[in-house]
Amino acid sequence: MKPGLRGFFDSMESYFTDPAPEALERLYAAHPGWDAPRSRVALYGQMVRHHGDATLDKLYPRVRGCVDAETWTALLRAYAASRPARPFEMNQVGEGFAGFLADEAHARGLPDFLPALARFEWTDFAVYMSREEVPARVERLTVNPTLAMLEHPFQLCAWLRGGTPERPAPGQELALLWRHPERLVTMFLAADDRALLVLKMAVEGLTPEQVAAATGVDARAIHDAVAARVEEGLVLAP
Repeated sequence: MKPGLRGFFDSMESYFTDPAPEALERLYAAHPGWDAPRSRVALYGQMVRHHGDATLDKLYPRVRGCVDAETWTALLRAYAASRPARPFEMNQVGEGFAGFLADEAHARGLPDFLPALARFEWTDFAVYMSREEVPARVERLTVNPTLAMLEHPFQLCAWLRGGTPERPAPGQELALLWRHPERLVTMFLAADDRALLVLKMAVEGLTPEQVAAATGVDARAIHDAVAARVEEGLVLAP
């Protein structure tokens, strides 16, 4: 790309991140003699900003619901200015939003759980869009290859399922997220002893009978735990 053309696109980047009317005039002032119709350039800028905003609205609906409309708009503008859109795939524009919130939450007086919630929502999307192939058949108990794990100091899973309290309860949580192999939706749960045991069995190739012999737990209870996780798609069974 020629230096002049690169400079032009760099100036367009700053224009896209600033919705103020003066931004359009600064763009024209930076390129004397440029005679593109102002109305079309203004429309183009509005369209680019709209697509970026709409993408974040789609990716982070729960985060958006935790702040008022004015705060959300201010966050979108600040995010666009600090991390201009570069990927050709629009959804990737939102990948850094959780990190942005982590940097901004305290200074802006945002709820302290918001960055963790944003990480959860991005992971929800990333798992749903995962390119990992889930095998149609397996020879032994197998972990769903789309599985992702998140640790955070809030009880997000229970809060997201219930949705009644204003904020999630504090408390360390390991969240498991995966795409169901048949329903093709993102599933999630807070990891408990049974879920972790079933994952361990899949990773290490253990049978319920081996686990029962080692732990003294009734083998039927272990079979039931495995069956529940298979139905949910967390693990795959032969």
